[in-house]
Amino acid sequence: MSLSRPIAAGDQSPAPLADIAAPSLRTSHIALGMLFVVYFFSSIDRSIVGILAQPIKEELLLSDTELGFLTGFAFSAVYMLFGLPMARIADRSRRVNILAFCVAFWSIMTALCGMSVNFMQLCLARMGVGVGEAGCLPSSHSLISDYFPPGRRTKALAIYGLGYPAGALAGSLVGGFVLDHWGWRAAFYVVGLPGLLVALATWRIVKEPRRGQFDASADNPASGGADPLSFRQVTALMWGSPVLRHMIFALTFLAVFCSPTATFLGAFLVRKFHISYTEVGVIFGMSMMLAASISTLLGGIIVQHLARREQRWLLWFPAITASAGMPFYVVALLQESPYSLGAWLFFGALLNATYLAPCYTVLYSIVPPGGRAKAAVIVSILLGLVGQSLGPLLAGMASDWIAAHLFGSGFAAACPGGMAARGAAAALDAACRGAVVDATQIVLVATMLITVWPAFHFYLGARRMRPGRPDHPIIPQAK
Repeated sequence: MSLSRPIAAGDQSPAPLADIAAPSLRTSHIALGMLFVVYFFSSIDRSIVGILAQPIKEELLLSDTELGFLTGFAFSAVYMLFGLPMARIADRSRRVNILAFCVAFWSIMTALCGMSVNFMQLCLARMGVGVGEAGCLPSSHSLISDYFPPGRRTKALAIYGLGYPAGALAGSLVGGFVLDHWGWRAAFYVVGLPGLLVALATWRIVKEPRRGQFDASADNPASGGADPLSFRQVTALMWGSPVLRHMIFALTFLAVFCSPTATFLGAFLVRKFHISYTEVGVIFGMSMMLAASISTLLGGIIVQHLARREQRWLLWFPAITASAGMPFYVVALLQESPYSLGAWLFFGALLNATYLAPCYTVLYSIVPPGGRAKAAVIVSILLGLVGQSLGPLLAGMASDWIAAHLFGSGFAAACPGGMAARGAAAALDAACRGAVVDATQIVLVATMLITVWPAFHFYLGARRMRPGRPDHPIIPQAK
């Protein structure tokens, strides 16, 4: 049997491992490469607003609260609404077709962001991006779990997960360069329209594998169940597992406290150091995103090696690295040189971004094949709606409140868009900008200090795992 064989009607039984021939391994690697490209473009389209935030704020006269809403809830609210039906469809239908359609849709909506002339239009376009990207993670993770056996999934998921920081790195570099030369609207066109070609390539290259073919075993026959599970069943399974419960708390809180840095760091660099957007893109991309790319890949490889002897390393390692990365972030945000800031930030991100691959490995080792797309979307909703939406919004609100407190009464009227109106006195403009810079720095430092809390939940999750090697797909849990 070949992995490229499509699912026939009613054909849900797992294939014997002996049927997976060497050519199928090549097919798996080609599919993984294509899924990496999809996630790469998803990351560019999702994260490019971070590098474009300051010029958007100045042209449309937005507050930091509105910026936080734009990068958070405007994307994640519809991501949640459409993620649930997308996961249900992905657990029952051809995932490749769903994924190709979603890529085309979010690419068009990204390009439409560049045509927005006010806050509401930009919000609606960002909501459209959220609709399309709602089908990316559940479909892709479900496909990867059926292309690779449990012993190889951590590395495969790490390679796939590398697409997010790599895409954000490319978005920072391309976005900053295009912004300096042609403006923020052109940046949306440049990163959005190529996605149509990616959608076509996905549809033609990636083949639909048989569901659950790697998950049945003599010791654990139930693990190969590919029959679709309901959201209620998947939710009950995830909440009933103490390992998953603590792990999801850790992921959600980490997203809450780290997402403000991803949202406001580019704006902070421009506000504090008055450098070009090309320089901002290089510093942001080469410090945070390059380091996160290295960390995501190497973290997955290291954890997979450690977990062969002791499976608790799947959560021990994120607990250690998330804690160790926090001081580097804090020191970075207190620097008086943009390049010193970038250097310290590199080491913080190098430690902080190791958690995705091992966490998804734990998730898919406990949730059976028929519920993995739903499990992925549940985690995505928590990360997106609670973490990456609530974090930037609360950070933006706090930044506006602190800036108003530092400036004094009348901040909103005197400083539209965080700067004085045209023709105002230079002293007033300096006071507006100074209050915004200090407020942004205070908020970013405070949020990064609290990342030790989610690291503790990783540790608690590891304690609920039984010691030993993961010799079968289901990771044992302590009662």
